[in-house]
Amino acid sequence: MTLGSEVSDDTLKLCANLFSSNYGIWGDQAAIISKFTVAGKNVKMTGARLRSQCLSHPESSVLVTCYIQVDPLESERPQLYGHAFATVWDYGENKVGWVTQLVVDAAVRQCYIATHLLQTLKCHALFSCVNIVGLVSSHPAACNALAKYASANIKDVELDFIREHAKGILASSPISYLKAAQLRGSLFQDSCDSDAISSVFTKFYVDHTEPLAVLEQYKKKGQWCLGELLDGHEFLAIFPIAPVSPVHHD
Repeated sequence: MTLGSEVSDDTLKLCANLFSSNYGIWGDQAAIISKFTVAGKNVKMTGARLRSQCLSHPESSVLVTCYIQVDPLESERPQLYGHAFATVWDYGENKVGWVTQLVVDAAVRQCYIATHLLQTLKCHALFSCVNIVGLVSSHPAACNALAKYASANIKDVELDFIREHAKGILASSPISYLKAAQLRGSLFQDSCDSDAISSVFTKFYVDHTEPLAVLEQYKKKGQWCLGELLDGHEFLAIFPIAPVSPVHHD
């Protein structure tokens, strides 16, 4: 785990490559974003953009990485298989810890790596006073990993808490894309005409084929309460937590 101000350009390049290879592909409406976002093409990331989007406030941000030595015969060093960026900020008398990006290599998903990455955040002093955690993501597994961080259950989220605090949390955020995000779903819209419950309209038109398939599995097991996933939208997950004491290593 590395404080944002100490993350090297080389590490960011590795994270950008992991994102570009595993995050997903652009959806059918991607052309709305720009002429460079083409449906069916991988969503790309650069180290410089990662630094501006996820480490814009480096002293209040951290990066957690997961390296795995899959086959010692193929590589001299462990390879990056997952990362999580997170930023902390004040919201009134509260301290918010927000996961700004969570990516796991498709080859090792469903191995609890996302859960491990987020749990590791508890070991950093920045998170010792955090009493609210959140993220926006199109992937139900990311929301589930955050629920585990909060010792909550993704099928029984405190929706009233999200309704009450989402607007203030996003407005107080130092992260530009969060400030610009528009709250959507029945929690926030009296005349909601969809089955969305807790979402934000980020205008990020990534293909939802894979996350929708995962969502169906959660719903079949009765383990979902954040509603449907619409094009250009992402789920909004926010949980209250008890502040933790950081782990000190001698």
